[in-house]
Amino acid sequence: MTLKEYLKKYKNIITKKGIKNPLYFVAKIISEITNTNITKILIEKEYILPENLLHKLNKIIIEDYPLEYITHKVIFYGYEFYVDERVLIPRIETEDLIKIAINIIKDKHYKYIMDIGTGSGIIPIILKKELPYLNIYGVDISKDALEVSKINAKKHNVSINFIQSDIFNNISENIINRLDFIISNPPYVETSFFENSSSLKYEPKIALEAGNDGQDFFRNIANNYPEILKAKHFLFETTEFNIEKTVEILSKFGKCNIYKDSFNFRRFVEKLHLN
Repeated sequence: MTLKEYLKKYKNIITKKGIKNPLYFVAKIISEITNTNITKILIEKEYILPENLLHKLNKIIIEDYPLEYITHKVIFYGYEFYVDERVLIPRIETEDLIKIAINIIKDKHYKYIMDIGTGSGIIPIILKKELPYLNIYGVDISKDALEVSKINAKKHNVSINFIQSDIFNNISENIINRLDFIISNPPYVETSFFENSSSLKYEPKIALEAGNDGQDFFRNIANNYPEILKAKHFLFETTEFNIEKTVEILSKFGKCNIYKDSFNFRRFVEKLHLN
């Protein structure tokens, strides 16, 4: 099948997605999958689509399968990372979380950092790349996710202390006492969202779902680790829709500041030490 024939066959499906230029849209996907210059694809009138490529295109265009899981590649904060179905695909908003964290770390001269729910390891790896003097722990409940984290740490030649743990459950008191600052992009998606949306169906639910109101993670940390929550400086990513609920939970353990993302949505909560 040629690219022209493919576009004719699936034009309705593509345009229903709101794509105004189907040729460029499909050519861009082909370019990413095959590592071919997009200009070559666009100017070749009878560009042939092999069966293997057709299969991948159909997964992406018809089944909404993430391109990043096929290429095993995502560019984030200017760095390239490996991803697969064991971890979330990082979103652009999390770049703002990292920028805020770097400013706090620099301002407070912090040295010992922990990332909870580290997933692909992007947060600790970028912090280590940007601030090499840091001692960083990456924590995740998922052994599979930590395997991806380690792939990325090796890829970027950085040393991160990865620990499998449900929040602080498997973290030694010695490490906790040492920590200056804890950052987290935790699960915060409401359960009902999964019933009405297919956009997240291929990503690990354990890293996303947080109960009926999206606050299970925050209640967990408040109920089970109140002394740590009081004593430490935290920065969380959450959703603009439920951020007031998050602040209500966390404000019992210290003053909270809200930060906006680059799209002007209130998305991040800083929880200061309880005096």
